[in-house]
Amino acid sequence: MNLLNIYFTPFASVLVLAAIYFMDFSEPQDKLNRNLALGVLALSLVVNHLLTKYTYRLIGWAGRLKSIQVWLTFFWAIPLFYLLGTYWGPMWLLFTMAPVTAALYQSRWKTLAISLLSGGAMLGLYALRSYIIGMALGEQHWAMAGVHAVFIVVMAMFVHALAETALRLRDVGSRV
Repeated sequence: MNLLNIYFTPFASVLVLAAIYFMDFSEPQDKLNRNLALGVLALSLVVNHLLTKYTYRLIGWAGRLKSIQVWLTFFWAIPLFYLLGTYWGPMWLLFTMAPVTAALYQSRWKTLAISLLSGGAMLGLYALRSYIIGMALGEQHWAMAGVHAVFIVVMAMFVHALAETALRLRDVGSRV
């Protein structure tokens, strides 16, 4: 969990803050989106800190707390992507975080499921945003979004395979 906090929490924070920095603020909705995104980011940082703090203090609950962190990471990505995705293209990277977290702590099938769900949620939010603003997305946009969704799955499965390999190598080394 600490590795994720060392790398992913600052990355997500920079991603969100960069999106807010480059917002236009020409519409009243922009300020509301900024404030909501800052609220979600702040809440996610506090909850993530508390989960990390108590995961290793409550050993019996460690597995459940790790699962909760995976799901919360997924759920934080949804409003942040929806609110800021039109201002900052790289916001889709938030959807890689829950599957990579799952890849480190859960089975291959659970990792695959959360990565498919994350990619699907991202595509669904693109479709929802397109519908709400009344502008159909072009073929090239859907192709890029599809590649992003595939990347989410491939990256999660790659990290899972790396974690499994590291465990096997550790186990082989301890038998020698």
